[in-house]
Amino acid sequence: MGFDPRRWRPSPGGRPVTANVEALLAENDALRRENNALQRELRALQQQLEQGRQQARRQVHSRVTNSAAPGLTAEQVERWSAAMACHPAWSTLRIGPPDGLRGLVEELRRHWWNPALSLEEELDRRSPGLGGELAAALRGPHSRGRWAVRAAFALYGPRAPEWLGEEPLRVVEELRRRLEQLEGRQRQGRRRGTRTENRTDNRNQHRSEHRSKTHSKTTGQAADADPRRQALQLLGLEPGASREAIKRAYRRLAKAHHPDLGGDPAAFHRLDAAYRLLLG
Repeated sequence: MGFDPRRWRPSPGGRPVTANVEALLAENDALRRENNALQRELRALQQQLEQGRQQARRQVHSRVTNSAAPGLTAEQVERWSAAMACHPAWSTLRIGPPDGLRGLVEELRRHWWNPALSLEEELDRRSPGLGGELAAALRGPHSRGRWAVRAAFALYGPRAPEWLGEEPLRVVEELRRRLEQLEGRQRQGRRRGTRTENRTDNRNQHRSEHRSKTHSKTTGQAADADPRRQALQLLGLEPGASREAIKRAYRRLAKAHHPDLGGDPAAFHRLDAAYRLLLG
């Protein structure tokens, strides 16, 4: 079966080696039994751990599917904020508005089933009680952490606690990506608005100049004798216009004709002279 030190003899006629062998074999048997017992305990602990994980997954699934509120606290919000703050680009998240975290919450709200609902009302609709608990947990002064948590709930809905608890850095990455998209859309909107405003101002100025030329042709020398009337016509105004109306018309037309903005210097000088005459 194998080597037995109790039967080993060092030389013919020698005596068996028995010193400490019995004690060593007994200790070996005891260690083997202890090792087997530890392995059984380890398997039992692994089974308990797996059962706990399965139960936690079932609870999370039950919360989402059965609309049960997870029970948010201010301490959880602080832990989530501290975990997200470990992201290297955390300081780049701005609260806003219009294109910070507050703007992102409003942008996400436009895509809900009912955009008229607030974040708390939308969360309560999907998971009764969740919106009220979030409002209570976020109560306090405005901070980047609280607004990041609020934006995460607007983005992930009832699954936000799971994301914030397990992947806080990925939450920050997703918020940064959404903010960059929002800023890009707003820049494009501002450029389109500026172009539209310039086109409108140009059309108004062309109409004003056309009316001024037409009036000059019809009035002849009489119009030339009334420079104030000509100044009003150049601004596209009727006689009796108020000072505020004159200022508004000048500011609108100055944008279209200012030389720094690509306008005609001569037209801008005529416009400026008319404005000074009327308000002088």
